[in-house]
Amino acid sequence: MALDKNKAGIMAAITAATEGQTPIGKRAHRTLPKGTVGSVRAGLGGIQEIDTALILPWGPQDRLELTAVNSGDEDVEDLTQSIKTSGQQVPVLLRPAKDADGKFEVIYGRRRILACQELGMPVKALIRTLDDGEALIAKGLENASRQDLSFYERARFAHAILDQGHSREDAQQALSISKNTLSQLERVARLIPDQVGVAIGPAHGAGRPKWMMLAAAFEDGAVSQKAALRVLAGMLDDAGSDARLQAVLASLTKRGPKEDRPAQRSPVTGAVVKSTKSSVTLTVKRAGDSKEFADWLDGNIDRLIAESYQSFQDDAEENVS
Repeated sequence: MALDKNKAGIMAAITAATEGQTPIGKRAHRTLPKGTVGSVRAGLGGIQEIDTALILPWGPQDRLELTAVNSGDEDVEDLTQSIKTSGQQVPVLLRPAKDADGKFEVIYGRRRILACQELGMPVKALIRTLDDGEALIAKGLENASRQDLSFYERARFAHAILDQGHSREDAQQALSISKNTLSQLERVARLIPDQVGVAIGPAHGAGRPKWMMLAAAFEDGAVSQKAALRVLAGMLDDAGSDARLQAVLASLTKRGPKEDRPAQRSPVTGAVVKSTKSSVTLTVKRAGDSKEFADWLDGNIDRLIAESYQSFQDDAEENVS
């Protein structure tokens, strides 16, 4: 896969950006689009100073928007003060814009760009000509090295990657995750309404179990978007996002296992799940409309159970930690 072949080179570019030098034995950048060379000190290839007005957004969003609601502005304010006092220590990564001559698209470093824009100063940047796949991997690798994306932001990032037409394999590489984890991230992004997630914020202190619990609550009807937003609206403006998530979880309808899960249910046509104190059984009849599904399930049930068991173990480990 092309992304695999370029991953080492992209990682070297990120390392060079951090250390402020060009990888040994590699060109600083490939040929830039016509007209862009005038905006860059062509031939030097190291870290450039770029006017923030020349920088355009690109790609799937990896963080929640920085708003007063989710307390993101405080991060930018701290970063702005740090750059004002000590200068910009880590360059951002840009690529020449394909459709806007003389401008650049940001691969990573959006908050650093906002801070420099606030200070009225150019941003230090490493410039690479990357295709969309390479840029996606670079963005994911930088996030992985910084480890500052919350579980919910990772879920939104994964959803945005897939929504923009990238493959599931691309999403897995960008986030360095397994198929099972990608499925969990997708589930959270799909089931939790965007408006609720944004109103809660990133909740960096909350891991997978709490977000999965909230996703399950929306799926089961234990909470609605209107009810969740009502809880959030009643909180103080300066309440942190972790407290916001906890408040929504605390408001969930309290139901016992028997009321939560009926003894017998049919999640899809032809399939029956029976739950008793001693066992859980699934029956799919090889007849009528469900025959093809039953045949497919017979060939995939071992894999599905193994993946489900791995998910169970991952959740158990997170609950312990």
